[in-house]
Amino acid sequence: MYSNNQSEDYYDHIDNSLIYSSTNIPGPGCNMNDLNSCPNQMCNCTNNLCQTPSCECLGIAGYNNYDNFGKLISINRSIYECNDLCKCTSCQNRIVQLGPRIGLRISHCNKGYGLFTDIVIEKGQFVCEYAGEIIDLTEAQRRSNSDNENYIFVINEHFFGHVTTTVIDSTVIGNIGRYINHSCEPNCMIVPVRVDSLIPRLAIFAIKDIQCNEEITYHYGGEGSLPQNTLSDVKCLCESFSCNRFLPRKTGLF
Repeated sequence: MYSNNQSEDYYDHIDNSLIYSSTNIPGPGCNMNDLNSCPNQMCNCTNNLCQTPSCECLGIAGYNNYDNFGKLISINRSIYECNDLCKCTSCQNRIVQLGPRIGLRISHCNKGYGLFTDIVIEKGQFVCEYAGEIIDLTEAQRRSNSDNENYIFVINEHFFGHVTTTVIDSTVIGNIGRYINHSCEPNCMIVPVRVDSLIPRLAIFAIKDIQCNEEITYHYGGEGSLPQNTLSDVKCLCESFSCNRFLPRKTGLF
């Protein structure tokens, strides 16, 4: 069951030609069956204390997603938040669905625009979602062949030998996540989080403490250094100590 409920998101684009959407919307090639299929779990928790082993949403996997302060416990897990079918309302297993954190700011930088924070963000805290149109690889390839700049993100998840691909395009329709730049030494990473649909939300979490006025970044091709043949001819401007000098080639962002 796809929920179109809008999360609390008070941000907007700096460009009036863009359409702001606080969460993903179906686009060309979107699999509506997956979009409308709710994850196969719900809980009957009535005290909003959704924790293992009593919470059915968490009991299946056998671990809590977030600690008592709302911080992500591990980046190497499948994350399922409580959903619209659950009896709980404001439990600690509802983080991404509540919308982006306060204190984010879109500002000019050496890369054009970037996303910055006006408050300290601690390791494990949720920053915002990378939201846009849900499309398929065929549509992504068609859009990427144009001369216009695109913000197409492709993520592959591996489940027991099966690969699930999710493609989000925030070029025209999206949220503040589209302004986050690449860094070879990022302070955030994208984690797929499922709420009311089998199609995940691309949630951006801090992987280290982020100081006030610091730019929010993640690695477009994953973490760590990349072989030279996986790099594009687009210069990297992250200025980090371990900079690869060029952006990743067709990994993460198209």
